[in-house]
Amino acid sequence: MHTQLSTIGNVKLPTITACGALLIWAMYALLISEILTTLPKFETIFFMFGINFMAIAIRFTMKKQWSTLKQPPFVWLIGVLGTCGSDFAYITAMKYAPPAHVDLIDYLWPFLLIVFTGFLPKERFTLQHLLGGAIALLGVLFLLTGSAGEETIGFKWEYMPGYCCALTAACIWCLYTLFSRWYQKMPPEMGGMYYGVGAIIAFGLHTQHELFVMPSWYEASLLLVLGIAAGMANLLWIYGTRKGNVKLLGVLAYCTPMLSMTLLVCFGKEAPSLTLLIACLLFVSGILIGTLNWKRIYVRLSLYIPLT
Repeated sequence: MHTQLSTIGNVKLPTITACGALLIWAMYALLISEILTTLPKFETIFFMFGINFMAIAIRFTMKKQWSTLKQPPFVWLIGVLGTCGSDFAYITAMKYAPPAHVDLIDYLWPFLLIVFTGFLPKERFTLQHLLGGAIALLGVLFLLTGSAGEETIGFKWEYMPGYCCALTAACIWCLYTLFSRWYQKMPPEMGGMYYGVGAIIAFGLHTQHELFVMPSWYEASLLLVLGIAAGMANLLWIYGTRKGNVKLLGVLAYCTPMLSMTLLVCFGKEAPSLTLLIACLLFVSGILIGTLNWKRIYVRLSLYIPLT
């Protein structure tokens, strides 16, 4: 019974749980691009981080877990840089480059995760995951550099500040994911506390560089959803990467930009094109190559298809 609950097929339950974080992140580009059309950047970050902090603070109070905040200074430093730094860079990138570009560059982190995981203790490089990640990465690069007429897809130098911020976000999140897997004494709920520190920093930057804009009811609801979703995604992801298959999750993460592109197209944030279609096919191919147990499939097929 325990084995049935902890695994589905050959995939561990924590790995499946982390896929919930990927589904949440698929909505990020759509939600943030919608909010940033009217609200200032640091004000958006302040509300997003603050809402998440309040949700975790209520949880800590109800379960009397405030003692878990006694973590070494380096854990606080890396935690704030990892959770808040990646979001700071991602949201800033949205101000200087189209959402599709930012999302695709940011999703270089799964490929980096697959490669760098091989340096962790008790881990090794797997050619299957590396090949699958490389093919999915090719889809990202094709969509970024492909020609789509007058549409936003295609590399443009004027978007370089946004590209740099997006790449920074990818590197930060990759390194933080590896740290979370290596240092497992840190409770996953600490992410909410890191967001509390980030909210204070964002509020200071907002008061110094921006004018306050009162959110409408629609914008307030989006901020509420984004704040709660961000914390939930972090909890699911940290749990999944600690107990599950990190290399597999790195490949599955390429589903997220595919879903994100679909949402951007459906809500009119990005125009449909042949470039999008080809890139999605590369995503799917990379995922299938990197995740399926081809040896097991071959053995099962050989039982039904006699070799002559």
